[in-house]
Amino acid sequence: MILDYLIHKLTEEKPPEICADKCINSYSSAVECSKCTEICPEGAAKFKGKKVIFDEKLCSNCGICKAKCPTQAIKVKNTGEESILNHIGEKKNPVFSCSMEGAAGNLNISCLNAMHPEFISALFILYKDKKLYFNTSSCTKCEMGYNDSVFRDALDKSLIFVKRLGISPVYEILSEEADFSDLLDEEISRRNLFKLVTKESRNIALKTITTIIDEDEQLSVRKLLLKAIQNIEIETDKPNTFWEYWNVNADCDGCGKCKSVCPGKAWKIENNDTSIQLYHSSGNCYKCGLCKTVCPKKAIAESVSEIRNSLEFVLKREIKLNTCKVCNKKFIYDSEKDEVCDVCRKKELLRKKISTSLS
Repeated sequence: MILDYLIHKLTEEKPPEICADKCINSYSSAVECSKCTEICPEGAAKFKGKKVIFDEKLCSNCGICKAKCPTQAIKVKNTGEESILNHIGEKKNPVFSCSMEGAAGNLNISCLNAMHPEFISALFILYKDKKLYFNTSSCTKCEMGYNDSVFRDALDKSLIFVKRLGISPVYEILSEEADFSDLLDEEISRRNLFKLVTKESRNIALKTITTIIDEDEQLSVRKLLLKAIQNIEIETDKPNTFWEYWNVNADCDGCGKCKSVCPGKAWKIENNDTSIQLYHSSGNCYKCGLCKTVCPKKAIAESVSEIRNSLEFVLKREIKLNTCKVCNKKFIYDSEKDEVCDVCRKKELLRKKISTSLS
């Protein structure tokens, strides 16, 4: 009974889920995102009002929607990333293949189109000394009618990103049906085979326990990429592929609208007695542009010259505060000579205007 339950939990397929606090559609009517509904090959992703839902009967759990979501808001169970990370180090020739079509390979993912560009980038960085193979030969005969266009787009974005880091990845796309046995055959001694089987058993047990303890837990592709580049110098004088560096000009009044609409929680505001401080972390930014779109002062603009460590929270704007001598409240001032807030100043002008008209 227990064994049957564990096997069921391991193989159980659920339709994708959207994390509402990361979905663009949850934040502003000014911008609507429909990438998941447009890309879904089965028509399983649909709008219900402003909310995207997935039809369990239509969904094949291919994971393509997850790869195309601009804010990584979609969760899809068992697409294969965790297994790839667990076993890629053991492979002499890592060959990524589609598990849905049973394509030849030693590292399976639900669909090659489900490989997020940030995930591919992380693999290129972490395993830059290996040649990576991508077997797309089954895409032309896919029973679901998929092609490899989404994967090719993700690969192009990944190549642009890693080359800006000074990394020249070695890879090959296996687009024709052929015998890949030379790539996949790996001589393993009986002792090493036993070790691999034992290790595989531990991995299965670990995944099972994780599934039971926290069904919402899933690999964060962004965190994986940030970990991969943590010791690499980043060229910040060129536009970035996955996140944005923002500038904030003097028109900003610290209203906090940028913080309230950011799916990645990339904006942070700190208040004290003398100032309002606005911070931004590019490492949390998904380049969706919501902050720029909704800023009432139009104070946010792209920046192409940032400091190396700006993936952490960096101060973007400091707004000085003073205490109004009339109402005793804090207010933003332009000059240190400003001793009265705008509200009190307007009230005083109105009093004088009324007094003049009555006299």
